Amino acid sequence: MLNHTFFACLLGMSLVSCSHAQQQKTKEFRLPDVPVTLTAPEDRAAYLSLHYWDHFDFADTSLISRPEITEQAFVDFLGILPYTDRAQAAIDTLFRPGACAATGQEMLYHFIGLSDKYLYEPNSPMHDEELHILVLRALLDNPCLSDTDKIRPRYLLEIAMKNRPGDVAADFTVTCRDGRQLSGIKADYVLVYFNDPDCEDCRRVKELLTLSPVVNDLLESGRLKLLSVCVEGKTPAWEKAEFPAGWIDGYDADQRLTREQVYDLKAMPTLYLLDAEKRVILKDASFEQVEERLS
Repeated sequence: MLNHTFFACLLGMSLVSCSHAQQQKTKEFRLPDVPVTLTAPEDRAAYLSLHYWDHFDFADTSLISRPEITEQAFVDFLGILPYTDRAQAAIDTLFRPGACAATGQEMLYHFIGLSDKYLYEPNSPMHDEELHILVLRALLDNPCLSDTDKIRPRYLLEIAMKNRPGDVAADFTVTCRDGRQLSGIKADYVLVYFNDPDCEDCRRVKELLTLSPVVNDLLESGRLKLLSVCVEGKTPAWEKAEFPAGWIDGYDADQRLTREQVYDLKAMPTLYLLDAEKRVILKDASFEQVEERLS
């Protein structure tokens, strides 16, 4: 959970006093003192993010077992990054070569694990693919990691770069329940619901979509088309499943979506919201994010 007092200090331009308060509270973690000459919030956020880890002892691996210090500091660090255009440079300071050399890579791997936990895991409330991309780039540029250690971040970066917000979504063919082949849908918005009918969470999200006044109003007006795709192909569960009459319901006959990893489908269900030109508005979004955007 983000430390809201911390951000109040930042936005109120009283970060120096906040830094001292944080230092007194934890002792083991010290925030940098932001120069009083920096008065614009964006300048203060940039300085803080770039110097955030200046006083952290990367050699003290005992801090790995102190989540109230190290993990909380990492979470607060992530919370600063949206307020600055220097996010990549700030993340680079965390994964800098000097840090891993001083610790024998133990602390480096700890922060890699925290990045996965908070930014990559789909169920994390702080899940943020754009920030995770910056982490992956920092890891690939880190000479302390071997070529073997870089296999996973290189793979994850390749997947993450597909179908990003603003990109035209990769086209694919769906076999619909009545046998039609579908590769294009015309509407102001297209909501793609990648799912597996055997998935419990898929059934939960399906019910939310079915009961949503926002979704239903747009479906009735024709401004929204909802495409449900069973990524496992023509399974018995899909054949037995029932879907609302206004949905376009089908399956990936060749399982190309998963076999060729056309989309990043690390968890089911996965929701993509597209515009009329099939550009991605929301990628791997929650139901709440989709409903808010459509509102």
